Amino acid sequence: MSDQRSLLRGRLASVIDGVADVAAQLAPPAARPSPPAPPPAPPGRAWTLALAMEPIATLPVESLAPAGSAPPAGPPEDPAHPYRPPSHHRFPATVIGGGVVTLAIAAAVGIHMLPSAPPPAPAHATTPVALTAVRPVAARAGGSIPTTQVSFPAGTSTVSIEVDATATRRQAPVEIVVSVGQPPAALIDNNYILNSSGATLIPLTSPSGGFPPGDYSVTISASSDNTTLGTTAFEVR
Repeated sequence: MSDQRSLLRGRLASVIDGVADVAAQLAPPAARPSPPAPPPAPPGRAWTLALAMEPIATLPVESLAPAGSAPPAGPPEDPAHPYRPPSHHRFPATVIGGGVVTLAIAAAVGIHMLPSAPPPAPAHATTPVALTAVRPVAARAGGSIPTTQVSFPAGTSTVSIEVDATATRRQAPVEIVVSVGQPPAALIDNNYILNSSGATLIPLTSPSGGFPPGDYSVTISASSDNTTLGTTAFEVR
């Protein structure tokens, strides 16, 4: 009888050990420690419809100083770093300086454009020609004054004219044109400078070696503007 009890007890212990092993395997893993709970929020007012309809308070608005009041005093000036106004404060001075310079330039240009007195004429300046007489003359014989001659024989190679000028300074150039026929055809066209005053004898030589028969006209004009100064005529027969 005692042997059966011992056998039963051994089997019961084996069964209990097997059940303990299965329970250990089936047990859930140990849970991780949870973080501490946050501190409780400060108590507030309970929500009501009346409180929800209250207007939200506006932020304080910084008041501006009136236009006529003085600006607030700034920090005391540091002697080592004196205050200098920004560059835009110097703008009026720049504009005023530029305006003064502009006025000075305009005044200088205006003075330069004013009509000035003409400079004195140099000693060698020429003057317009003033003629008192133009005449064809005969060939000069010695120192005698040539006589007026208006007709020359055919084949004459040179016909002289005497031009009397009344200027006190050097004359301007003149243009002498000898023409023949109607309509006139220019046979001689030359420029000359007359004596300062008195009579000047000018020989007119035919380019063909002799003047053919015909009526000839002599015109003296200013070379500068073609103003006619004097005329004369002669014939070849």
